[in-house]
Amino acid sequence: SKNMNVVKSTLGENKDIISESVGGVKGFVISTVRPFTQLYDENKRCNGIRQKEKIFKQALRNEWKDMGLDPKEIKNRLKKTSGGISFEEFVFLQKGNKDRSKFMSTAFYVLAFPKVWPYMFMFNKENILPSQFQNNQYWGETKLEALSRVRSHIVLRSIMNLECKAHTPSFSLNPFNGKARERKMNQYNSIINGIRDTLLTNPSPEYMMEKLENNFFLQNKPKGGIVNLVELPSVFTSGLARAIIGKSNFVSNLVPNFLQRSNLVNHIQQITRCDEFLANQAVDISSLSGPILVDTCNDRFISTLGSSEEEMRRKLNTWLQLSAILPARRTKKTREYFNANLARAALLGFHALDSVRHQPMASTLPRLIMQSNSNTLSKENML
Repeated sequence: SKNMNVVKSTLGENKDIISESVGGVKGFVISTVRPFTQLYDENKRCNGIRQKEKIFKQALRNEWKDMGLDPKEIKNRLKKTSGGISFEEFVFLQKGNKDRSKFMSTAFYVLAFPKVWPYMFMFNKENILPSQFQNNQYWGETKLEALSRVRSHIVLRSIMNLECKAHTPSFSLNPFNGKARERKMNQYNSIINGIRDTLLTNPSPEYMMEKLENNFFLQNKPKGGIVNLVELPSVFTSGLARAIIGKSNFVSNLVPNFLQRSNLVNHIQQITRCDEFLANQAVDISSLSGPILVDTCNDRFISTLGSSEEEMRRKLNTWLQLSAILPARRTKKTREYFNANLARAALLGFHALDSVRHQPMASTLPRLIMQSNSNTLSKENML
């Protein structure tokens, strides 16, 4: 009887091991297949949205053709036109295009450069993996709380790096470029003075854009480097790029500046397309609510944690006025060139600073430091 009991217990343990192994394999297969099926389903929905947009453009093409417009002019207009779909569908289509592009580039690197792929994955995972394959886990906090906390840390770290660069000469192999380094340090000091005034006076985004308008509106067409933010200090481009993905760790700090700048420009171009859709289609901002409103504001660093939908709509409407509607009216009259990338980068930086001082922010210690109404933070003490 004892032997039988031993045999039964052994069989029971074996069944448990087998069932756990089968369950583990099943879970692995499901977790591996699910992102591909999700990507396929979302691509099918994107195709349906594209078909609706195609029908809308075909109707416009016929209308403009009847008006006697030149075929080349019609083609140029259609490239800049989006319509026939809702804003939610437009955002979903933008996300689908981005995920599809990431999937194709990932497949290319895996097949063509298998030895390079692990390093690309390690240093730039958030920008090369489709969203379906990214498994973000949050411990003891929500996604919005984690994003708010990480972005506040990135802002403070960027400000500290800026002060360090303003007072510590950068390393150079050329011993005769002392004047160039001095000019660079003076530039950083002027930027610090501008940020200090922003923190002390707590200006509106309208005031900030008006103060910097000479940098955004140009008489001559800007060069490619200026449009692509090459002249923007690396401390800003890297800080904004890390804030976009909401990650700040050892690996993200090792990403080269040209990759960070490229990711920042791509993000700005994405929100530019959304801004133009909202402005050109005259979308009623008051109709936006729920996740679509939160995601739209998060892409622009507008505070969402603890903010009411009315407050988010107001800030989003101000963003659209400053970045799309008012510049379009001005350039149409004055024939100036508007550096939209630089203007939106400035707005991103403004809202990043503003979100750190936002009262319901998840990271309490940076908020206490950055509060402009603190008794210890006075203009006399700063000067």
